[in-house]
Amino acid sequence: MVSAYSQNELIGCGRIISDGYLHAFITEMIIHPCYQRQGVGKNILNMLISKCFDADIRDIQLFCAKGKKEFYLNNGFAERSNDAPGMQYRINSNNRIKIKHPISHPEM
Repeated sequence: MVSAYSQNELIGCGRIISDGYLHAFITEMIIHPCYQRQGVGKNILNMLISKCFDADIRDIQLFCAKGKKEFYLNNGFAERSNDAPGMQYRINSNNRIKIKHPISHPEM
């Protein structure tokens, strides 16, 4: 789980579960409406992806909320086929994310 705070107030969080070997699933990405479109969600998402990369997990999947598809598409996710709903992100050497300033990153 990754959390973001502003003046000791929780403003966003993301949580991921994994089999610890091949696959991970982002179960939540929630950003307070006052802090949306300010990079908070992108930073949290990047930290979750980075945790997967560090654990050598290369397949990340999620189901996004209505109206949020573009956010994930803009951050490297791709839609799955109609017979396999959801979205996925495949980590490779070309899309490795480098985190400069972590918000908060308790162990996954």
